[in-house]
Amino acid sequence: MRFCPQCGEERLRPTDLSLRDLTAQIIKDAISIDGKLVRSWRILLTRPGQLTAAHISGERRRYITPLALFFIANAAFVSVQALTGTNILSTPLDAHLHGQDWSPLVQSLVGDRLAARDLTLEAYAPVFDRSAQFNAKALIILMALAFAPLPALVFRDRHRPAGAHIVFALHLYAFILVLLSAAVLLAQLDIAFGGLGLRSGVVDKLLSVFNLLVCGGYIYLAVLRIYAASGAWKLAATIVLTSAVALLFVGYRIAIFLITFYMT
Repeated sequence: MRFCPQCGEERLRPTDLSLRDLTAQIIKDAISIDGKLVRSWRILLTRPGQLTAAHISGERRRYITPLALFFIANAAFVSVQALTGTNILSTPLDAHLHGQDWSPLVQSLVGDRLAARDLTLEAYAPVFDRSAQFNAKALIILMALAFAPLPALVFRDRHRPAGAHIVFALHLYAFILVLLSAAVLLAQLDIAFGGLGLRSGVVDKLLSVFNLLVCGGYIYLAVLRIYAASGAWKLAATIVLTSAVALLFVGYRIAIFLITFYMT
């Protein structure tokens, strides 16, 4: 008998404790939580909106939770950045001071801070940059939570509960983090072939446009399944939500500056 009639445990075979079998079991456990992990990722990446629609309809046992999926995507994104030495969501203090639309405000705030603490910019900047890099990686969920009210507003006539929009936001940003990870790897591939990667203005702009188009396409397909949007309304909603994603990345950088500034 394959299973024990008393406890239901599968009986060991002579080969079950071999190195090959143990390795296979470790790999199986790593990539499959009762199949939920692989199934959730496959649907998230290939069927936009279906995972959210399934969660809203109550079909949840077959998938991992939206929050868990988001944190896995976040961990993968942070790992890719660490391996490639890239930080695409954190802006160094020098860029805040001299390269942004809000630079005059930053110059005023930082100038007052340095004078009050009798610090030099050379001493303060490294402390700020290290803290900004950590905060940018740790607080990504703020973007997802900030996005959630937007589909609630756009599709208010659908009368979805607030939790439905949060689930959509978590799933969308899990996908976006995978997309950003792929963009970082593509930039790294450009470096491998002698290019400058994200330090090249052309590569940076091309990848930004690519990310925006893919994100827009994903939202376009997702809102059909989640909110039953169709026709011109689906296109308009897609443009609004995709624009919001782009604007939230700018807002996130400003938020990270303010959080880091008042923490350092």
